[in-house]
Parts: sequence; C-alpha cells; structure tokens
Amino acid sequence: MAGLIKGALIGGVVGAAAALLLAPKSGRELRQDLKTTYNKSMDRTKQWVSDAGVKTQEVAQKVGRQATDLIGQTKSAVQTAKDGIQSAKDGMHDAMSDAQKPN
Repeated sequence: MAGLIKGALIGGVVGAAAALLLAPKSGRELRQDLKTTYNKSMDRTKQWVSDAGVKTQEVAQKVGRQATDLIGQTKSAVQTAKDGIQSAKDGMHDAMSDAQKPN
C-alpha cells in the first residue's frame, strides 16, 4: 500500500514537472509554476503523513485495549482453573479422610 502511494506521488510530481517544462512559458512563469506545484505537493504530503500518524495512534490504542482485555480474560481463566483444581484436591482429601475413618 505504501509503495503504491509513494509511486503515485512520485509519478504525479514527475508528470507535473514534465508538463511545466514542456509548456511554452517564460522563465519567470515556469519558476512560479514549479514553486506552486512543489508547495501543493508538500502540503498534500504533510497532510498524508499527519493522517497516517493519527491512524497509527488509533490502531495502537485499539491493539492495546484488545491486549488488555485478552490478558484479563486469560487471568480469569487461569484463576477458574486454579479454583477447580483446588476444589478437586479438597474433594479428594475429604474422600480419603472419610475412607480412612473406622466404621
């Protein structure tokens, strides 16, 4: 995806530069057109980078929340397993105690 965007950006700049250089204009007009095109390209690039940064932060926060939820679920499952083992252990201990009592 990034390669596609990078290629499109480079292609657009090269195409715009070629169009400006091949157009019949004076040197002053050509320099002004180049400057304007450069500034527009820089503004679009800065906006894209800013948007990508915001999106990256959103994804990182979402992943963090999901990881926290998963850790909580795992801890709960482990505690349930521990409780079940302890209950079974206590039950076996009680059964063994009852079996050893004289009738």
